Amino acid sequence: MADYRLRNAPVSNTPVNADKTDKKAQRQQAAALRQQLAPHKREADKLERDLGLVNEKLAKVEEALADSTNYEAANKDKLRDLLAEQAKLKVRESELEDAWMQALELLESMQAELEALS
Repeated sequence: MADYRLRNAPVSNTPVNADKTDKKAQRQQAAALRQQLAPHKREADKLERDLGLVNEKLAKVEEALADSTNYEAANKDKLRDLLAEQAKLKVRESELEDAWMQALELLESMQAELEALS
């Protein structure tokens, strides 16, 4: 009778604890990925804040450039300084936008990988 039960018992190639082990490994993998994700998120947030500050400064410079008194002969030096500052800020804005977009793309790919584990 014992032989009959063993012979007709359901056979499983995976141990009973395999599901628990797989889930535990997935949770550990997800936790490790979240830890890797955190510094990239902070960097993207910092770049976004810096970009906001540069945009504020650029708006102030452009507001000053809109003032017609800056185009009088007596204000030639001030106008030159404003134009130089505007050019510098536009370059910085472009650099920050590029870096921010790259950081966001990396974050999105890492988050997609994290969601795939879930």
